Amino acid sequence: MTSQKKSSRYLPDHEDFSYEEFPFYWLARVHSVYALEMEKVLKKLGTDIPARRVLLILRRQGPVSVSELATHAIIKLSTITRIVQRMRDDGLVETRTNLDDARITDVFVTQKGYELTDRIQEATKKIFVKGYTGLSDAQLQKLTQTLQVVFRNFTDD
Repeated sequence: MTSQKKSSRYLPDHEDFSYEEFPFYWLARVHSVYALEMEKVLKKLGTDIPARRVLLILRRQGPVSVSELATHAIIKLSTITRIVQRMRDDGLVETRTNLDDARITDVFVTQKGYELTDRIQEATKKIFVKGYTGLSDAQLQKLTQTLQVVFRNFTDD
C-alpha cells in the first residue's frame, strides 16, 4: 500500500474521514486548551504568552536578534518588534545595536526579566505536569519526534 493510499483517510475529503481521527483537529484542540490555561496563569503574573516565549528563548539562547526571536517564537517580525518594544518599556529586556552589523538589533534579558521568567516557570509547571499525565517518557519522546517530522514537512521546501 502506498503512503498516499494509507494516509488518504486522514484527508478531509476522503469518504472515511473522521474528525476524531484527524491529527490536526487534535493539534488545534490541544493548542487551544494549552493557550487558555497559559493565559489564565500568565495574566495573574501581569504577562502573556508572547512575552513568555521571548523570555524563555532569551534565557536559553542568550542575547539574540529581533529576527531570530521572530523565527524561534513563530511570530511575525513586525509583531515581535512591537512585543520587544513593550517588554523594553516594561523593563524586562534591553535592546542594543549589534556590534558587527548596525542593521541588527539584539535583545537582552534584564534582571527584572530573569525574575519574571523564574515566576513564570514556577507558575506554569503545573500546566505541563497536567498535560503530560498518563504519558511515559517514551511516549513523550515519540510525540515530540512525530511533531518534529510534521513541522519539517511544512517548513522544507
